[in-house]
Amino acid sequence: MTSLPDISVCVATYRRPRGLERLLESLTRQKLRPGASFELVVVDNDAEGSAAPVLDCFAERLPLRAFSEPRRNIAHARNLALERARGRWLAFVDDDEQAHEGWLAAYLSRIEAGEDADGWLGPVLPRLEQPGPEWLPVERFFGRPRPQSGSQVALAQLCTSNACLRRRLLEVRRFDPGLGRSGGSDTELFGRLLRAGACFRWCDEAVVSESIPPSRHRLAWLLQRAFRGGVVTTQLDRARLGSGSALALRAPRALAGLAACGCALPLAALRGRAGAATALLRASTQAGHLWALAGGGYEEYRGDVVEGGGTVDAAARPSRDC
Repeated sequence: MTSLPDISVCVATYRRPRGLERLLESLTRQKLRPGASFELVVVDNDAEGSAAPVLDCFAERLPLRAFSEPRRNIAHARNLALERARGRWLAFVDDDEQAHEGWLAAYLSRIEAGEDADGWLGPVLPRLEQPGPEWLPVERFFGRPRPQSGSQVALAQLCTSNACLRRRLLEVRRFDPGLGRSGGSDTELFGRLLRAGACFRWCDEAVVSESIPPSRHRLAWLLQRAFRGGVVTTQLDRARLGSGSALALRAPRALAGLAACGCALPLAALRGRAGAATALLRASTQAGHLWALAGGGYEEYRGDVVEGGGTVDAAARPSRDC
């Protein structure tokens, strides 16, 4: 009887064949101790099956199992990966990332050491596909916090772009499809896990890199991302606390934050374009909070995804709940 893999690597992909190819190539280079094993579960969220040629190329190079989820919704795709995964631990990585060769080994080392954690998170390092403009420092605008290895991770840092969780945590829990078009379904799920008593820690040795295409080297894209972050955060607050409590919690902070950003903008502009952009991004986040409090939404995955550019910018737009 074939033994189950130690880790199932779960990937949801949608119309990013070159990104998926880079990710799978990186997974062929994983260095595990003798006897350790992993499987790769890829769910193509494109009804037209655009990932099939790439998956066929790696079918004999990786312990790969591929599935199709034609309903365009990242939560549905991730949930199908959960249902098909067989590993004792479930690792998540995005289709625009590449895993460093010691990625899975680092997670397994923490797991086998018996440390008290229900899941581990690792760093996602930004990597520009082409040089960006001088005013756009990579770490400042695309970097993420990097806590000390072994420390507990707060909800704001929990996401599925680089994570490894105990399978039993997700035996009955699933990603919410209601958030599968706006984004935030991973944050919402992690929030439920935290409230149920789960503990997540940082594994700084489990590194992946995220490809940043030229289409994101623009202030408009950064403002859109900040606005979306504000919308999703407040939508999650509304779902958990109720509209009235979320309004009382967020509205004063958002209004005060927006006013402070407006006052700070002239001074920030004196520090150059990067300083002005930082102030505008903070203002955009506060505007997103207020939009969500007013009943607005945001559909990040509304349009097609183009290779190298993520979601088409014109298709990702605010929406108003009826």
